[in-house]
Amino acid sequence: MSNKEKIDLQILGKVRHLIPNNFIIERIKKHELQKNTGLVKTIQLRSSMRFTLEQNDKYDEFCDILDSFTFGNDLEVIKQFDNFKETIKPKLMKGSTFGTINGVENIDLNTFQTKKGCFRTLQDKTNLIVFWSSQVPKSIKALQQLNELLKQNKDLKLQINPIAISLDGDFNNLKSYLRDNQIKEFEHYRFTLGWDSSNEFQKALELNYLPKIVVVGKDNYVVDVTTKSNKIEDIINTYIKTGESVQEFEEIHQQKDIIEKETYKQIKQTLIQNIANQLSQNIKLEQSDFIKLYLIKSHKISHDGNQELIERSQLNIVYDVSVQSEQVIIQFLNEIKTQLGNNNIHIQKQLIKDPNGIVKKISDAFQDALKQNNKVIQDYSIKTESFNYVNDKGVFQQDVQLINKKGIFNLKFQEYQTIYSQVQPIFKKYQEEIEESDEEHDHESEQQQDRNLVNNHINQLTNTLRSGLQLTVGQRFQTIQNYHKFGNDQQIQIEHKENQILIIFYWNDNKESNRLFPTIIKFLLANEDSFKDNVRFLALSQHKLDHYQHYFLKNEGIEEVIDFYFPIEENQADLIQYNVNTFPHFVIIDKIGNIRLQSGQIEDLESLIEHQLEEGLDNLKQLVNLNEEQYNQITQFLQSDASVNLGQLNNKRQFSMNFIFIEFQCCENKTRLSPIINYTVRDGKQKYVETYLKLLNKVYSLIQFQVNKTTQKTLNFLFPGKACKLCQNELNEQTPQYYSPFIDEFYCVKCAEVFDTKAIGNNKLRVKDNLIFFNAPLVDKSVLNDIDVNRLGNNLKVKKGDPYSQRHAIDCNGCDNEIRGFRYIVLNCLPGKLTDMALVDFCQDCFNQIRQGGTHLEKIVKRTSMYGYNPSMLLLRIPFYMGYYEY
Repeated sequence: MSNKEKIDLQILGKVRHLIPNNFIIERIKKHELQKNTGLVKTIQLRSSMRFTLEQNDKYDEFCDILDSFTFGNDLEVIKQFDNFKETIKPKLMKGSTFGTINGVENIDLNTFQTKKGCFRTLQDKTNLIVFWSSQVPKSIKALQQLNELLKQNKDLKLQINPIAISLDGDFNNLKSYLRDNQIKEFEHYRFTLGWDSSNEFQKALELNYLPKIVVVGKDNYVVDVTTKSNKIEDIINTYIKTGESVQEFEEIHQQKDIIEKETYKQIKQTLIQNIANQLSQNIKLEQSDFIKLYLIKSHKISHDGNQELIERSQLNIVYDVSVQSEQVIIQFLNEIKTQLGNNNIHIQKQLIKDPNGIVKKISDAFQDALKQNNKVIQDYSIKTESFNYVNDKGVFQQDVQLINKKGIFNLKFQEYQTIYSQVQPIFKKYQEEIEESDEEHDHESEQQQDRNLVNNHINQLTNTLRSGLQLTVGQRFQTIQNYHKFGNDQQIQIEHKENQILIIFYWNDNKESNRLFPTIIKFLLANEDSFKDNVRFLALSQHKLDHYQHYFLKNEGIEEVIDFYFPIEENQADLIQYNVNTFPHFVIIDKIGNIRLQSGQIEDLESLIEHQLEEGLDNLKQLVNLNEEQYNQITQFLQSDASVNLGQLNNKRQFSMNFIFIEFQCCENKTRLSPIINYTVRDGKQKYVETYLKLLNKVYSLIQFQVNKTTQKTLNFLFPGKACKLCQNELNEQTPQYYSPFIDEFYCVKCAEVFDTKAIGNNKLRVKDNLIFFNAPLVDKSVLNDIDVNRLGNNLKVKKGDPYSQRHAIDCNGCDNEIRGFRYIVLNCLPGKLTDMALVDFCQDCFNQIRQGGTHLEKIVKRTSMYGYNPSMLLLRIPFYMGYYEY
């Protein structure tokens, strides 16, 4: 006996008295050979029984004493006893008493109120208990399948008690899922702490791996534990028919083979010297093929340390291989039989799988659906050429994007729905087939390769089908289906009406979308009368209505200004159609139903729409596709010296322009859509662009272009005010003063700077608007002119009950310290388009230095010289932090 063997037996002898007498301990020597891991020799200790949950204290005592040993500093022996503890620890399994679950709360699906307590099974019914999490896709799928089973099989539901117990740590995630999905056949519970590694019940049922589906009989014994939802109906029906309690299966009690000692030695020698090399050198096997060969010699260890031989096995073989490898595995097995003889080999488990065959069946079914609908998959391309004006060079620079696609060219949404409804059940069938092919976990990596092969192929076909739906700028808008309006469950179609501009705003309850809503509301209210039937604005939500209950409570009344629509199902096809990859996302459709813009952000929506409203319907109807000669004429013009007329517009923050040409090619057919001009120009600079466009009009009529124009709106301020609105004290050019552009009123410094530290939110301020500070006397009066309208923000106020802070997550440009107290935005610096971090900000201390002047002000001016700052510039005062651009 080796030293290592002595160590494990010595340690076992020291703790054997802590293990109940009826536990049979087995010591197993195993030689195991696998294709991917080679030959491994292990020594294992295993118990025939486990401590019960009620014996958990005794199990902990056993583990504590075991952990106090050094194990001879042998890592293999340490691992051996760690594995032994796993075989003896409390575990809920077939035949175990289920007991009571503590630390859970019951969930009311109507109100989402919870009631803390414990869960006990019903003694007069068969209990079906699903442990799951909204963050584990496999467990979601299992719960949905069982919910559907019970919905369709009311007789079965009457005979059982269906319970779903969630391990979601975040209750909001769970609520969000349950609101969006109708899992109403189950009574719902949740572990209040989610997954808790110290929870004995969770450990005993190994709930770190989900789903776990437990069937508990009327006698409170576990009938079965599985991860496979498709086995539950058979398990329950079998139990109901027999009505028998199930006792825990003790493999160790089974009669085992004891072959001759010399025969065993010969098999072991052949396995080590020959078979291991044969398997490692077999290159004909597929990567996903699984083969395991193993030998076992096992002794039963008595309380006094004596060993009784209970097994000396044949060579056991398990394999799970593809049909392509069937002949290879047969040949390999024949070679082993030749070396060892038939009697010394036991095929314990064999499975011939055919993932490639499944892939072919899926492809055939997909092609059949296409034929039934007279559709074919084709290769086609979309080429987008952009000619972008480079301000500092005064030229247009070409950028080409070519997307090669495989799909159904110009697929209509209704056609897509028809085809997808035919193939989706087939996809689902084969996904489940490959998912449920084998429950063994000793070759998960090989099984995953098979699943990936099938799932990737299904995803490829789905993407191929959906790709034909995708629409680009310049194409016709297609009706959006399967939505319902806020406050109305009726399913509707979103259609375009001629002579009306349709704005679709895809949104979600995230920071990016929410920062746009104040601007959108202001835009809609300001144009309410002029829009009427001319402009329609719709907000399409990413998720179903239930997902946004908290949002609409928090933003009560927003639905009266904005028309909100919600999808009937998650991830609908219109997201593919209109290239919605992130939220927010704008889609703008012009008066004749052409898609004019698809973008995640728009510089000035109001300006863009104003210009589109000016477009004549008859002119738009004259838009035609562009031929090669016309294309060449336009591109030659873009490369000509005509662009010198744009030379005065060298500030890229105040002027941008690009020309877009979109060309589709399918087989030999080419189509180039009418060209697009996108440009943004500052108020007062339009004349330079008009000169350039007049020259272009001589080459190709501007009527034939789709023009998306945005004007950067500016304003000028009158200064000074005459008197303070609150105290009526006189104001003049020498008086520092504040001004509210939102109500056109001036305030003296004394009234405007009243701040009540004991009040809450905006009530701390006597003047609650965001105010502009005039640092009079103004040395440079040009600061009163050419102010960007969008710099003024939306005059946001702290909502009742919302948290607020005067600690702004922004560094001051004057001193680099974090801004605390009031934030002051310089309105004259970096004029033009708002890009990332495009504002110059000062803190309260620097603001005070600006008012006082002196050496500190000189430092501030020097630090901000790169932005062109001077002390006469106007400062917008922001009291509370809501976001960098949210004020």
